[in-house]
Amino acid sequence: MRKLWVKAWLTLDGVFDATTMDNWWQNSNSPERMDYITGQYAQGDIYMLGRVTYEMLWPGWSTQTTGDGPGPLLNRMQKVVVSTTLTEAPWKESTIIRDNVVEEIRKLKQQSGKDIIIDGSATLVQSLQGTGLIDEYRLLVEPFLMGRGRRFFADGTDMTKLRLVDSKTLQSGTLALIYQPTDK
Repeated sequence: MRKLWVKAWLTLDGVFDATTMDNWWQNSNSPERMDYITGQYAQGDIYMLGRVTYEMLWPGWSTQTTGDGPGPLLNRMQKVVVSTTLTEAPWKESTIIRDNVVEEIRKLKQQSGKDIIIDGSATLVQSLQGTGLIDEYRLLVEPFLMGRGRRFFADGTDMTKLRLVDSKTLQSGTLALIYQPTDK
C-alpha cells in the first residue's frame, strides 16, 4: 500500500501563501535545500494538488523537463487534482477527482507504487484530516516570521496529535521535519 504524505514549505509562524513567498523562500535557498527537496519528490509517483496549487504550479513546472531539479521528476509523475470547479487539467499525466474524494484517494493508496505527495494545498489537506489517509506531514520550516499571510493550518483546524519521526537542520537554518499522526 502506498504512503500519502503532505509536503509544505512555511515560515516559523506557519505562513505558506504564495503572496509572501518572495520575502522568505528564495532568501534561504541553497544547493543543500534543493537536493533535499528533489530527494523527497523522488519518493513519489503521484503528485496530488488542490486546484489553486495546481493552477499556480503547472505553468512553470510543466516546462522544466530536463535538468537536475525537481521539474523532470514532477513531469514524470501522475498528477491528480482535487477540484469541483476545474474543467481541464492541461499538465501532462493529469487527472481530476471531483466526487467521492476520500474514496478515490483510498483507492489510489491501495494501488502498488511509490508514495502519493500532496504539495501545499492547505484546503485539500484540511479536508483530509481525520480521514486516516494522511500518513505523514513533511514540513520545511523557514527561519522567518512573517506576521501576516495565510497559515497552512488555519484557525479551527481539528486537533491532530503528531510524533516527530525525523528532523534535519539545513545550512540555511531551514528545519526539515517529518511528523506522523499518532493514530497511525
